[in-house]
Amino acid sequence: MKTLEELQAFILEKYQVDLRFVDDVKQDIKAINKGHRQTVLLEILRRAKQGPLFKPDGVAESLHGDLHGFAKIKSKSLNIRIIYRPVEGSPVRMEVIAIGPRDKRKAYRMAAERIQKFLQQMDQNNDE
Repeated sequence: MKTLEELQAFILEKYQVDLRFVDDVKQDIKAINKGHRQTVLLEILRRAKQGPLFKPDGVAESLHGDLHGFAKIKSKSLNIRIIYRPVEGSPVRMEVIAIGPRDKRKAYRMAAERIQKFLQQMDQNNDE
C-alpha cells in the first residue's frame, strides 16, 4: 500500500470495512518515521481483518472517559497507539481520530482534544 487511499480501497473491497481518517491523522502519519509508516498501516489493516467492532462482534474494547465509544490499537514494537471509533453498519466504519506515541497517554490526549473537530468531519463525510 503506497497511499492511504489505496489502503482504504483495499480494506473496503477485501474486508467490507470503510476506513476513514480526519485530516489531523494524515499529519500524524507524516510525522511517523518513514520506515515505520507501512507498519502502522499494516496494524490498521490487521484490525480491519480481525473485526474493528466492539466485543462480541469484533475484537475491540471501549475506552473510558471522554473517549468512551472509541477503541485502540497498540503496536508494542513501534510504541504507537491508534485511536479509532468503530461504527456498525454495512459496511462497518473504522473512523481514525489519532495516531500517536504510547508515551504517557499522549495519543489519548490528542484524541480527546480532537473530538469536536472529528465529529464535525465525520458528520460531513456521512452527509456526502
